[in-house]
Amino acid sequence: MSDRRAQILDAAATLIAERGFTSTSVDDVIKQARLSGKSHFYHYFKSKEELGYEVLNRQFERFAERGLAILREPMIDPLERLALFIDAVVALQVEHGARRGSPFGNLAAEMADAHEGFRVRIEAVFERWASQIRSLLWEARPQLHDDVDAVRLSRFIIAALEGAVLMTRVKRDISVLEGIAADLKRFVAMHTRDAAGIQAGFPMAGLGGRREA
Repeated sequence: MSDRRAQILDAAATLIAERGFTSTSVDDVIKQARLSGKSHFYHYFKSKEELGYEVLNRQFERFAERGLAILREPMIDPLERLALFIDAVVALQVEHGARRGSPFGNLAAEMADAHEGFRVRIEAVFERWASQIRSLLWEARPQLHDDVDAVRLSRFIIAALEGAVLMTRVKRDISVLEGIAADLKRFVAMHTRDAAGIQAGFPMAGLGGRREA
């Protein structure tokens, strides 16, 4: 990717995170990216929509590199990988000061009903994310109860994290996300064959929980 194209994408991502896609204009992006004119923008992107799609794809790829890659680490127990992934989501929000929220959730809330192109692409993003978690849960099946539905559980994990990120952004308090992340780990642990230990106050090793005082 050229430096100029990356510069435009970074500028657009920042503005969309702050204002939303609808309230971000091509002129805003040109100014933020310090381009000399619209010709530079349209050399790389045919339209604002194409730019938005590229921003979404790029953000997911970055998320995949930093977060989803943890789910595929073969040298770590699968449920421990899931806990590390949840921790990575928290860390990413700490990095952003609990103000930016989820780029996927933000765009879904704003654009899913208004723009079919975005709806389809956001749906694909969530499906790719869910498929990674489903694969991990399938790998962890010897540790899980026989009746665990990996499809439903993977969706629940995503919904819990996305909802927690949204609440954290509204409250501007990272402890909201931290608390929900800890509760999510305990919820997953309750679906394991060691759930009795969880309920007795001893979180299962590898799920990242700590015994409550």
